[in-house]
Parts: sequence; C-alpha cells; structure tokens
Amino acid sequence: MDEIGTDSWDRLPSLPIPLDILFDVVQHLPLQSILALRQTSKSFYAITRLRSLWALLLRTLVQEQNIPIPCFDGKSLDCLSASELEQLTRHALVLRNNWTNPDPDAKREVDFYKPTEPDSRIIFMQFLPGRGNRWLISVTMTAQPRIFVIQCWDVAVLQPVCIAELTHMEGPYGGVVINDDPSSPAIMAMQSAQTEILTIDFEEEDPESAFVPLSTIDGIREIHLLSGNTLVTRRPETGGEVSIWDINDQPCEKIQLVNPSLLQNDRCQAMHLRDDYVVIVRQQSVELYSTTPRPNIIATPGAPISYPLAQYSFQWRTETVNMSEQVSWHAARSHRPSPINVVVRFGSIYPWPVNILHHFVLTPNPAYVPGRETSLYNLPYFTQPTPVQTIGSPVRLFAPSSVALGRYGTVLWLDSHTEDWVGPSDCGQRLAGRMLMATGESKSQHGSHASMVFRVRDDDLWNKIAIDEESGRIAVGYVNGSITLFEYS
Repeated sequence: MDEIGTDSWDRLPSLPIPLDILFDVVQHLPLQSILALRQTSKSFYAITRLRSLWALLLRTLVQEQNIPIPCFDGKSLDCLSASELEQLTRHALVLRNNWTNPDPDAKREVDFYKPTEPDSRIIFMQFLPGRGNRWLISVTMTAQPRIFVIQCWDVAVLQPVCIAELTHMEGPYGGVVINDDPSSPAIMAMQSAQTEILTIDFEEEDPESAFVPLSTIDGIREIHLLSGNTLVTRRPETGGEVSIWDINDQPCEKIQLVNPSLLQNDRCQAMHLRDDYVVIVRQQSVELYSTTPRPNIIATPGAPISYPLAQYSFQWRTETVNMSEQVSWHAARSHRPSPINVVVRFGSIYPWPVNILHHFVLTPNPAYVPGRETSLYNLPYFTQPTPVQTIGSPVRLFAPSSVALGRYGTVLWLDSHTEDWVGPSDCGQRLAGRMLMATGESKSQHGSHASMVFRVRDDDLWNKIAIDEESGRIAVGYVNGSITLFEYS
C-alpha cells in the first residue's frame, strides 16, 4: 500500500487533513480504536494497512514504551511487511496487557521433568537470552549421593524436551552462570575443580553429547558473570579479589579489582559489566571500577590491579540482590547508560530475612560522556542507589523464597503471603510480581503491594523461578525437582 503517494491521499474527499497529521493523531489512539477505525470506511481501511503507519505504531506504542516484542529476536524492521509489523505490535500489546493484569491469565501451563531420584531439587533456572527465546537451563541437585544434573530444555514445543544434559558427580561444584550475550559461542560457565566454558550443540541428537567444552581455567573460584568473551570471578579464600578474564582461545586474567577499604571476604551479590566499567554489589557496598588494564604503580607479578573509582556502603547487610539494566529505547538511541534496577532483600539479626523487598535505582550520571574513557572524572553512574519503593514480601521461617528481575522492569518473587487467598495457614506460597519503572514509579499500581499475582498454592513446594519477558514465560522449580512452565502470550 505504501506505493500510493501521500499527495493522492491528501486529495481524497473523505480525508480533509494531510496523511502525516492523521498519523500524528492515530499514534495517540489505543490499539482497539485503531482497529475499529479500520472498519469505518475504505479510506481508513487502506490507511490502517499502510506499512509506514505500523512502523510508526510499533515504535511509539511498543519500543518507546520499553515493551518487549514477542518472537522478534533481533530481526530487522526494514525487512518486515505491514502485516508483520501489525502482528508484532498487536502481539506485544496483548502480552503486556495480560502480563500486567492483577490476575494474569496463563495461556499455557505444562509440567515437565519429574526426576525419579529421591531428594532431588531444582537449585538453578534461567532462560537463555536471545536464540529464539526457546531455551531454559536448569540445575537439579540430588542429596545422596551428591549429583548435579545440568539440562537445557526446548520450551517452545508442546511438551518441553531436554536437548542437552551434563551430569557432575565427582569433586566440588560451584554453580553455573549464563552468558548475557546471545551472539557469543560461550553459552555457560561451570565451576567444579576448574572453571569450564561450555557451548551447546543444538543440533546434536544425543543430549549427553550436546554440552561441548570450549576452554578451561585451572583452580577453584567463585564465578559471578559471563558477558561475551569476559568472565568475572572472585577468589574464595581470604583476600577474595575479583578477577576479569578474557576467555578467547587461551583464557587469561586481564585485571584484578581490589578495594583496600573493605574486607574482601565480603561476598559479591550482583554485577553489571558494560564497555570499560563494572558495577559490583557486595553484601554491604556498591563499587564501580574501570576495567581498562593499566600498569601497576609498583611493579608486582600478576595481572594489573584496579581500585574503585566510587563506592557506597549500605547501612545493613543484604541477604539477596538482583540487578538488571532497564531496557530504555531513548537511552539506546542517545548511546547513554540506562538506569539500573536493584532489588534487595536485607538480612536481619534473626534467622530469617526482612519481609520487605527494596527497590533501588542506580541513576546514570548526566555529566558522563559516552565514548570517553571511564575515570574518576567521567563516571557512568552515581554509586549511591536511589531508594524508590518498598514491596511487602513476607517469608515464613525456613520457607523457600526466590526473586527474578527482568531487563524490561518485571520483578518476580516467591513469598509466603497467601492469607488473602487461602486464609491463615502455616504453609502456602505466592508467585507475585510488579512492574518497576526506572523513574521510580510503579507501572501498574502505587503502594507496597504486588501488582500482579500469577499463582497461589497451599504448600511450600516451589523454590526457584525464572522469567523471560520477551516470550511471556515463567518457569517455576520445585523442591522435588519438577518444573512447571507458564506462558502468558
């Protein structure tokens, strides 16, 4: 339809205003009103089929509002037709309306992976970013004997199927981290007696052969973040320096991050790595480092040492920290840092954590100059987190709890607040969520309550959650090793 010139539309008797002005009006209408307008006349039917209109609506109604686009997976908009752009726009808005509903409606619910071994439980779950938004990584632990089973699931098929499986039985196990860069061949790092960098052969027919080692680093360490070709680790012994590794071909330590003013055995809770800097949240501090290697002032063996450019100390020790850079269309267009959402559950003097989730934002420094080297005089963020809101999230003594935070601002959590649904009880769990705004306002609802309640159950079998906002999926792991997948698109 776009081959019809704008001038010809201007001369239509039924359209007394220019097409560009009409577009300016239409982009402020709700989607249902635009579809209703299509039914009013042949002229409006043709106009609402224009590719240029749907390119505009996809940008203004979806991308500029930082709403994920299901089934997009990084496609080029220039290659899509008018009907494809319309489908993406409608799908994104329908998913967002359901996702942010106080009682979201799961379009699909499927249970899978029920291990036969007793004393099995899910201890880790995360969706692989990108790659078609169809893969889920899970780790199951069996207590006696101690066995760890790492699996990759295809959740886009009717009944999720395991396409890769790795069993770890001997020696220490220190967890896994997933690469946040979907274009990197290194999909995952696993810590055992050594650090292993792994990829997945998605075409391999034998799941036990699908995990393929790419490289290894000798020694035991804590693994915290994998981004592209960069791995961030921490030494577990006294001193506990953070190390940044280049895992290309032969892995090598690029730089050590040391904070002389803090006890280095203060464990790392969350990290954010971009360009030439890294933000580290420890149990009681926030630190910002340059990751550009420079020669040490005093010649010492080993990798160059970097000291914090800025830091901030919390008043209380954190129990759990989830941190994610907020997707921001405007920040990406201006090549500036996006605000970082930080969700904290603080510890307490009692054997249980505080029954409140605290939402903070690390605010971008307006004086930061993109492209210029990060330094004491060019900091990308203020390291003092801005408190935004508190969310009531009670957890009973010894009850499982978990928090997941998405790039588009969804915070999801498991807690014990079930009184509103099942009445007073000594067990029960709630799967709840809230949309966080980088400006500090809740997207759906003000106050300290959950905006969305996805599920409630009358026992305490859930213990891990994973979230994929692009596909509208939530995975819930059980203390008996089972997994349930919910789809809301």
